Amino acid sequence: MSFSILFIDDDEKVLDELVAATNTLLSGDTVDIRKWVPTGVDLDPLPVFNSKVDEGTILVVTDFDLTAGGTLGLFGSTIIGWCQAKLIPVGDYSRRNVGNLPLEPNPFELRVPNKTEQAAAYLANIFRGFRDIREQSATNASLLKAKRGPAAVLSEMLGAQTLENQLAQYNLRLSTSNATLLATIQRTVEQAEGDSAAVEKRLVTNYIVGHMLLNAVLRFPGPIISSQALCAYVGVGDSETAALCGFFEVAAYVGPFSGMGKFFWLHKLDEILAPLLDALPSDLAGDTGGEFHREALELHLNRKLARHRCARCAGMNGGFWCPFTQATVCQKAECSVASSGWIPQGATLCRIERDFYDEWSPIVGL
Repeated sequence: MSFSILFIDDDEKVLDELVAATNTLLSGDTVDIRKWVPTGVDLDPLPVFNSKVDEGTILVVTDFDLTAGGTLGLFGSTIIGWCQAKLIPVGDYSRRNVGNLPLEPNPFELRVPNKTEQAAAYLANIFRGFRDIREQSATNASLLKAKRGPAAVLSEMLGAQTLENQLAQYNLRLSTSNATLLATIQRTVEQAEGDSAAVEKRLVTNYIVGHMLLNAVLRFPGPIISSQALCAYVGVGDSETAALCGFFEVAAYVGPFSGMGKFFWLHKLDEILAPLLDALPSDLAGDTGGEFHREALELHLNRKLARHRCARCAGMNGGFWCPFTQATVCQKAECSVASSGWIPQGATLCRIERDFYDEWSPIVGL
């Protein structure tokens, strides 16, 4: 099967720039790049859209406002709905009205950067991630055994079956995040068992697992953590990122979407840190895990490491990451608050920075 990406924008110049940049990054991949510039000729845009996607379409990329060419009432939100109905991952962006889109995507939506180079890099990695998931499910029949949930499928795809229970705590709530997907699942109940039902189940599973990994597991540090969260975990400043990535290279995560940045398996990091912590003096005083991790690394590396920028402790503590303020925090009550409704239970390295929590919790019920 050949794979494809569909780009949609009513500004052909912008569209061609993004397509060219993405195509360059995907030059080593087999992918059919498709374009659609909606115009007033497209009186009914849905048939046009349907003609440009098929079972091999891995990703759709759309601008927010698609009306400049004369197709009245056509917006990225419409494209997103059509894609969700077909179980096609979709990313949206805005060049003319950047403020129209929130920075964070919904669980089953992708937010594309609005700068061409950044967008191309993002889309190339998104395409490869969803393609890899689709290829794994097509070649590994055991992934779709009866009554296997997304966490079971994902843990096997990643070769991390022992982490299934923790990954299960990242499960996306279909009833509140994607009504179209829920309707699709309900529709499959009426299908007889056979090839069509198996294909539909594979599409649904791939769709859920891909978004769960990208928008939940990799976003909220737990079993897999980013390089930023790694710095927070060992209580050091961002300037030490390159050194830490090199030191912990054997713990690197290399699965789907790993091209989005540097990621690491937490349990492998702990295996590396364990003997270093054992080498610390037994009478060493410390308040937080981040402080002990940094002390252990400094002893092993025989040098001082840069402190992070927390004004509350002058960079002494740490150990956790706030995904909303992008800050290193520790478990002390004056610094952060434990996991809440905004953080999956499996995200064991996430806490909410105290000032942010106190400001917004009364308003949004954090």
